[in-house]
Amino acid sequence: MSNEEVIKVTTDQLNAFNAKNWEEWCNTSSENCIYDEIATHRKLEGRDNVLEAMKGWANAFPNVKGTFGNIAVDGNKSTVEITWKGTHTGILKTPDGDIPATGKEITIRACQIAKVENGKITTMQNYFDMMTMMTQLGLTN
Repeated sequence: MSNEEVIKVTTDQLNAFNAKNWEEWCNTSSENCIYDEIATHRKLEGRDNVLEAMKGWANAFPNVKGTFGNIAVDGNKSTVEITWKGTHTGILKTPDGDIPATGKEITIRACQIAKVENGKITTMQNYFDMMTMMTQLGLTN
């Protein structure tokens, strides 16, 4: 795949998330994709399980949008800088339990590394600033 093709698949998936277009999101993800959320230590396998996690984030932050910063490609892997902005108006489900809505806005920086094979994302490693998010939600001392 060319660099442009890798970037297109990566940005198409992120744009599908922004639009909450789950059908399009699935079209960019392999059936056996793996999602590794470094900050929470959550690792999911299979498109349906990963989609459930994406919908969970969208339910907790219905207006969340990611804007892209730098995008780098190395072979079939992309690295994207993302800034996520949204308001916490729904329950945030975490591996350690549910966090009720705080009504507070967040702006957090993140980085996603994705591997693309046959036009679909097969692995995603998501690094985001958990401490800033928790502070902005008023959940730290």
